[in-house]
Amino acid sequence: MVPTETDTAACCLCDTDSRVPPLTLGEGKQVSTIRNYRSAIAAIHQGFPDGSTLSNNPYIAQLIKGMANRRPQIRRLAPSWGLSAVLHALAGPPYEPMANASLAALTKKTLFLVAVASARRRSCLHALSTKQNHIRFEGHGVRMVPDPSFIAKNQTLTFLPGDIFIPEIKTMSSVAEDKRWCPVRALKWYLNKTEKLRQSTSLFIIPRPPYAAASKDTLSRWLVEIIRPFTSGTSRPRAHDVRGVAASTALFAGIPVEDILKAAAWKTPTTFVACYLTDTLHAEAAFGSAVMRGPVGNRSHPSGLPPSGSATRC
Repeated sequence: MVPTETDTAACCLCDTDSRVPPLTLGEGKQVSTIRNYRSAIAAIHQGFPDGSTLSNNPYIAQLIKGMANRRPQIRRLAPSWGLSAVLHALAGPPYEPMANASLAALTKKTLFLVAVASARRRSCLHALSTKQNHIRFEGHGVRMVPDPSFIAKNQTLTFLPGDIFIPEIKTMSSVAEDKRWCPVRALKWYLNKTEKLRQSTSLFIIPRPPYAAASKDTLSRWLVEIIRPFTSGTSRPRAHDVRGVAASTALFAGIPVEDILKAAAWKTPTTFVACYLTDTLHAEAAFGSAVMRGPVGNRSHPSGLPPSGSATRC
């Protein structure tokens, strides 16, 4: 018997649908994952006899819509951990005093402070290098240049992420204790302690022999180990949250969005114009200053953030 067009379409739909059941069997698949499956199959699927494809077939569209209704996407509007709590923990043992801190503790603290003050992706942090002129200490901060072989996730011919500039805490506060949160100070200690141990030009290395370069996954694990004790609820901490929290903190502190986009190397249609409309050094310093101003500027605020509009650009 020759199959009808309806039978053929049904078979194709069932065959496609056979890749979907994990969502209904409780294996935790999200709707976005199912959509990715559909896109992958569509690349080799010839379409249905009625002229529809996997992308526009009404039955499959209804199936995906039903899944989305059954398991809606949960968007976290706030981080599950507080930046202020983490920073205050980094101001005590086993991270301080730095002269007594282990290399492992010093490595994690330096990584976190650089990550939160720059809001760069882990791939960029992994690409930071100790090669000549790649780390330059200036009068008011430090400028870091990733390895030339590094290609940013959002890099194009028209968009090239800039250098990382992080200001010193002393440019914002004269309180001696506040230096414990200074990324520049931590970086100096870290470079001095690892100078004779290094077997790699990568900035962050494994704190034990043979002191090889730390991988991207290792950097993520270290960041998670820092924030996990301060995570509330059932949310799983992610290393990428540091980037989001840093940017949000700067935004709430009154830093213009354009400056945040530049400091964090986010690409938008207006980024190119914004970079030319701002005072480069002023803008770069403003981002890192706003993030680190949390524990310095307002100790009584539970979130560690200054009141809205109270931040000043250093």
